[in-house]
Amino acid sequence: MSSQATSQRSRVAFRPDIEGLRGVAVVVVVLFHTGAPGFGGGYIGVDVFFALSGYLITGLILSEIEKTSAFSFRNFYARRVRRLLPASGLMVVGVLLAGMVLYSPLELWHYATWGTYTSLYFSNFMFMREAGNYFGARVIKNPFLHTWSLAVEEQFYLLWPALIVLVFLRSQSRRRLAVSLLVVTVLSLAASIWLINVRQSWAFYSLPTRAWEFGAGGLACLLRPDDLSGKEKWLRLLSWAGLAALLEAAHSFYRVKLAFPGYFALVPVAGTLAMLLEGALGTPSILQRILAGPPLQWLGRLSYSWYLWHWPFLIYANALVPGLNWRGRLLVASGALVMAQLTYWLLENPIRFNPFLVTKPALSLGLAVLVPAVGVSIALTARHAASIGLANGEQQRIVAAGAVGPWFDCLVPEGISYLKECTFGDKESKTDVVLFGDSHGGQWFSAVNAIAQEKRWRLVTLLKANCQIAARDANSKGHVRDAACETWREKALERIAVLRPVLVVLGESTVAVANPRMVARPLTPQDWGDGLRATLNRLDAMGTRTLVMADTPSPSFNVAVCLSRVLAAKWGAKSCVITRESGLNQQVRGRERAAVSGDARVRWADFSEILCPGSYCLTIIDNLVVYRDDDHISEILARHLTPRLLHEMDLVMEPDGSPTIATSDPAISPSNSHNP
Repeated sequence: MSSQATSQRSRVAFRPDIEGLRGVAVVVVVLFHTGAPGFGGGYIGVDVFFALSGYLITGLILSEIEKTSAFSFRNFYARRVRRLLPASGLMVVGVLLAGMVLYSPLELWHYATWGTYTSLYFSNFMFMREAGNYFGARVIKNPFLHTWSLAVEEQFYLLWPALIVLVFLRSQSRRRLAVSLLVVTVLSLAASIWLINVRQSWAFYSLPTRAWEFGAGGLACLLRPDDLSGKEKWLRLLSWAGLAALLEAAHSFYRVKLAFPGYFALVPVAGTLAMLLEGALGTPSILQRILAGPPLQWLGRLSYSWYLWHWPFLIYANALVPGLNWRGRLLVASGALVMAQLTYWLLENPIRFNPFLVTKPALSLGLAVLVPAVGVSIALTARHAASIGLANGEQQRIVAAGAVGPWFDCLVPEGISYLKECTFGDKESKTDVVLFGDSHGGQWFSAVNAIAQEKRWRLVTLLKANCQIAARDANSKGHVRDAACETWREKALERIAVLRPVLVVLGESTVAVANPRMVARPLTPQDWGDGLRATLNRLDAMGTRTLVMADTPSPSFNVAVCLSRVLAAKWGAKSCVITRESGLNQQVRGRERAAVSGDARVRWADFSEILCPGSYCLTIIDNLVVYRDDDHISEILARHLTPRLLHEMDLVMEPDGSPTIATSDPAISPSNSHNP
């Protein structure tokens, strides 16, 4: 997202309605990020910014060409550099310096890399690689998460002028330009719709799959006021409908799990274009007066800086005050607005309108080298400082706990329904074992794979992020329906029926069950137990045996980060204690035990006596860090528990035989465990 505010110095007349739309867009984004009720789809504010940028930049370029029969790339990029880079560079440096004070070496080492990519406006490529989706646990606490949209816009600014100049400067035909932009828009939208079902993170974060939003804005810009005359009544109706569509999308889009952007992004983009077209008439209306009102004009002017600062403020506030509610986060975002005003007064406008820089575009372009160079230098310095901190042996143990195996690349992202099957173990074996579930099933991969290799089994993984295998298909109880999960689960069960494995190891997260803090209308324990029983009936009918892995204790905080902060004695560090009562959902566990009771083909594997031997759940066992984040056990611990898991497998596969491994293995006895 970036603000492209114009003034009397601009070649294009100032449009108060556009400034007001920026204000609307940034407000819904900020409210979404604070978790304010009623704005679960506020991320669509970014789509509004994209459409506005396409409209404005296309207008700027066309205006210059039509007036001068030429286009100065140097002046265009000089203006963009003065407008955007100083404030974003300040944000990057500020985030990194604050991180050196607040972050543990583990966090700082990780996020300093993003500082480098953000400085170079390539952070969206990092998120394409790292994020299963925008809300994924691996990125949601990244202070640079919001910069993906800045990167997309900068890449758009780099390429869009060349396209318009290539077509329009030669032909001087708006019709030919419209055809070219329409082709780009349609192809980009088609790519977004297709890719959303293949690799959602690519569809979300990449310019090629977002270009249609800019292109749609560009197409709207090609309509002259004369083309719209006589249609005032309809345009005003469409404008109100557009505002309603935008606000409804911001309110409700995440009440159901969407494959976004794809088709769904058409709603905020179309709503934005409807309001832009009415504004192009130049005639006052009630909606135009609202958009031109002082509050939205002020927020529109500060939209760029507020967008830059609000997310880092929220992330660092959460680091200092974990569990901050939405009201507290809204107060923090208000503090970021104060910072945005200071940035606007002291940095943005002074550099943007500096007479010396305005008359010397080459110097402005020099900022395009200087600002990223400063950001990269600070990022490399921060990464070096983090590396020194991580050289400590205790910190190295925490780093080792964060490793994730190859199964993670086989985890189907949220919002996607395709089936991704990966094979491990002895791939030539005729004996199949299936690891089935979500990422809490995947966390057992290192142990299951070790057993598969030893037993010469072929291990097949069928895993999908945040997809509850035990959930019912119907949402009669009012909980949110995840159609992609339901479709994927049915495909996975059909595939298991074809494979006919000797064993299914089923693991899934229970943290959201009966937890209104996680889900607005969560599944009840009764729903969970009934859903699990229904799934087990399907598996029983296939003739397979099933080992249901009881979910591991939920810490509710990032254990690896907490331990790293304690070791580094960072400000805000807290005691990394997990109580048994808070860590284990006893209601769900009871329903799971009841669901498997009396079924000779199913066993419920519960490791809680190892992980929580007393009133507290352990964070260190035999000098191994138990968790890699706030939700999953580490793979090194899972591998350590291989003997116990093999014992559980033996019991379910040969219920009448003698176990091959003793129930209590001294190597994993709780007596060898401790909390720091």
